[in-house]
Amino acid sequence: MSEVIFCKTRYQDIGYHSYRDLWSIVEWAGYPIIYVDQIDPQSDNTYIFTPMNGENVNGWKNPKAEIILWQMEWQLTNEHNAPEGVSRVWCSDAAFAKRNGYEYVAMGGDKRLNEASDMNKIYDVSFLSYQTPRRQYITQKIKEKGLSVAPNSGLWGSVRSTVLNQSKVIIHVHQQEATSGVAPLRWCIAAAHKMPLISETLPDYGIFDFRYMMQARYERLADFTKTILNEDRILSEYSEALHQLLCVDYTFQRSVESHV
Repeated sequence: MSEVIFCKTRYQDIGYHSYRDLWSIVEWAGYPIIYVDQIDPQSDNTYIFTPMNGENVNGWKNPKAEIILWQMEWQLTNEHNAPEGVSRVWCSDAAFAKRNGYEYVAMGGDKRLNEASDMNKIYDVSFLSYQTPRRQYITQKIKEKGLSVAPNSGLWGSVRSTVLNQSKVIIHVHQQEATSGVAPLRWCIAAAHKMPLISETLPDYGIFDFRYMMQARYERLADFTKTILNEDRILSEYSEALHQLLCVDYTFQRSVESHV
């Protein structure tokens, strides 16, 4: 009997820590997880692997199985050509998918990413992202507006959930201006914690239209955030809508099953 099987690289056991949430969601959805080098190309299975790295560069010659790369690393161009034997490439950012000829597959979420209960809000903003220079600039501007910023580094599991449940909004700033796009796991984390999400403007928001998130231009992010934090009803509506979308209507399992 054919199965849908997810595949990770062996390096992920010591690196790629940002993918921990993905593999938790995969496990909760009930999909088997193996290593890329355990793929049986002559089976009837559907294998989904991520990310691309040296462990899968040689590919699979004339596979009977369907082998899908879920591309989650944003690049300026299609630098990561799919290896031999890969029949489909998925991408969870609509603009990047269109630019590189990939299939757009928005990632569904799981409420179990939230490992803590509701708490009083003591922080205005959470970034939950590596602080590159352009992100540091926005962080500084947010602080200059008198807003409090939640701890950002080394947060996982219940500790992260505690901090997020104590925060009013989560802000997404593109790591680089030229590689702007949806960070699918960050959207899932926001949804699980019922956090309203403010994103720097996206070239293509895919399924996340004006009902599910707020957007502002880079130079307006700090001002917009300060203003919207006074609108409790609006923030509540956005948080509930994103949670309903990714944790109820379009869960991770549904996002996979609707495309395999």
